[in-house]
Amino acid sequence: MSARRLFAAAAAAVVLVAALAGLVAWKVWSGGGGPGLGQEPIVGSTFIEPEQHLFADAIHARIELVVDGDRVDPDSVEIGANFSPYRELRPVQRTSSSSGPITRLRYDYILACLTAQCLPKGSGRVELGGAAVNYTRRGSAEPDAATIEWPPLRAAGRIAPNELEQAALRAELRNLPEASYRVSPGAVALVALALAALLAAGAAILILRLLPFDRLAARLGARRVDRRSALEQALALVRESRAESTEEERRALERLAAELRRSSNPALARDASRLAWSQEPPLEAAVDPFSDDVQRVISENGH
Repeated sequence: MSARRLFAAAAAAVVLVAALAGLVAWKVWSGGGGPGLGQEPIVGSTFIEPEQHLFADAIHARIELVVDGDRVDPDSVEIGANFSPYRELRPVQRTSSSSGPITRLRYDYILACLTAQCLPKGSGRVELGGAAVNYTRRGSAEPDAATIEWPPLRAAGRIAPNELEQAALRAELRNLPEASYRVSPGAVALVALALAALLAAGAAILILRLLPFDRLAARLGARRVDRRSALEQALALVRESRAESTEEERRALERLAAELRRSSNPALARDASRLAWSQEPPLEAAVDPFSDDVQRVISENGH
């Protein structure tokens, strides 16, 4: 066989192998769920640093997920992490990056524990609960779930075992005597209450002396308002003035005459003026019947 034929045979073999390799890769790509993921639509890993720490130290925990976007919506991915007895010091920080159909999700946590449950016991090994990964496949209404385990932690105390006895609290109990007082608390309270009452009364008296009660009574309507008509008031003044001097009675009769003229009673007005300015003092025998006549007019007219 010549060298040319050997070369052609070798080249044909290489082309055949390359074709077979390409066919296998295409089948794996089309039926295997995407590059790097195989049959699972999501793969993940967990990370904790430092894995060995002292009591109350801050710890960095991380979850990294690789999601096939063709089969799972990355926005539907939710993490339920249980860090008991540790506690999260800040809200989780979620970051994402995409390359073609592949999306990488990262969840960062900062943890710490300040409770007695985190104290090292035995080997100091602390097992955290798993992290639940919830997601929804495209075209499916039912969510799926998976669990990712955290690596174990080792906690160490800040006090060496040989120093625990020195760090223990040392104290003794003593019974204290009952409290004593130079002055009875009840007597002090009574005296203080009496002084407070006296001071309040004195302040109230000073305030009452400064208040303008006359103005307040007038503003609040406490004073009586004479609701009688002017004619009724003039007639009452005539009857009241009989017990006073003759001059007061004459003035009262003249005022009654003026009110009678205003009320269109000229006849009674003339009689009142005649009695007011007669030479003789107004007689009771003449004034009383006249007052009755005026009262009758007031009753008939309503004023």
